[in-house]
Amino acid sequence: MTINELKELLDNFLDRWTIENVQNLTLQEYVGLGNKDTFCQWVETKTRMLGSIKGMTSIKFGIYERKDPTKRPKNYKNDNQYSWLQGYGDNRKIAFENTKRDIIKIIQLSEVGKFPEIDNILLPDLFKWKVAFLYSNERLIPIYKRDVLFKIANHFGLKTNRHTTISEIQNVMMLNKPAHLNVYAFMRQLYDQFGDNEGKNEIVGSTTRKRQRRTTRRAANGRNTTTQTRTVTRSYVAEQKHNKIQEALLKLLSGKYGNENVVLEENYVDIKLIQPNYISFYEVKSSSYASECIKEALGQILLYSLNDTDKRPKKHIVVGQYPTTDNDKKYIDFLKQNLKLEFDYLNVEIE
Repeated sequence: MTINELKELLDNFLDRWTIENVQNLTLQEYVGLGNKDTFCQWVETKTRMLGSIKGMTSIKFGIYERKDPTKRPKNYKNDNQYSWLQGYGDNRKIAFENTKRDIIKIIQLSEVGKFPEIDNILLPDLFKWKVAFLYSNERLIPIYKRDVLFKIANHFGLKTNRHTTISEIQNVMMLNKPAHLNVYAFMRQLYDQFGDNEGKNEIVGSTTRKRQRRTTRRAANGRNTTTQTRTVTRSYVAEQKHNKIQEALLKLLSGKYGNENVVLEENYVDIKLIQPNYISFYEVKSSSYASECIKEALGQILLYSLNDTDKRPKKHIVVGQYPTTDNDKKYIDFLKQNLKLEFDYLNVEIE
């Protein structure tokens, strides 16, 4: 699949399984025999190209419907139809409620990047980290098999043992992702070196985003941070992460410099800071790596500066959610040294 197709597949998943849909999930919609539209079917089968989680029984879902009702696994809780993890309760209803609670928690933690807290959730690693990736805004690397992950961790210098967590390994992979590779290309590179044939995915091509022409408009009073579904050339869920980062930045700058000196969305500049001796332009991007935010932002932010008629010196700041990795810093240094560009990158945490 091409990168565009992989991103569209992810968008289709997020469109089908918004946080609201997950919150209203029934047991039959979560997992069930013969239903190819369940949450678990989407995670395991329909999004297989976003990382395989084959190789474990259906207990990885926390609760599942048995093909043969007469066969009751000894190590799990069972009724006449379903089996579930012992830690999730004594009956089917409670077990599903606890499973859904943990799924929602994984989604919420993934959206704000609190990945270490996912390690302690009861669901098996193979499944819960696939769910985490799907809601991580492409921050995590879509590799989930423990043996492959440990090989990768050792390659990058992380000494592993039975206490090593998946979040630690994911962090090492994120820190070592080359600035020029997206998470899918990096996944394929790692699988080519450390994985098996079953888990390898064909990833070719690249993505481009159409930009709409901008015209002058008035400053805005606030931003919508709720999840929205948009249709451009295809239907996809646009996580309002950009607006959440923008709101957090607005609060940060207003608290430091005063509301009267911070302007939101004037002439489409995300945030403009006005000071006696300089003006700063802040361009917010929702990508999960600093280098990707910079790639998307630099052209825009330089145009804002060019078209601004104020004679004071201009500062350019690209804003994203996550701090820079060493590879991001190398990319930034390269741009500054070779293209003589003056800009800074700022990460702003969101709740």
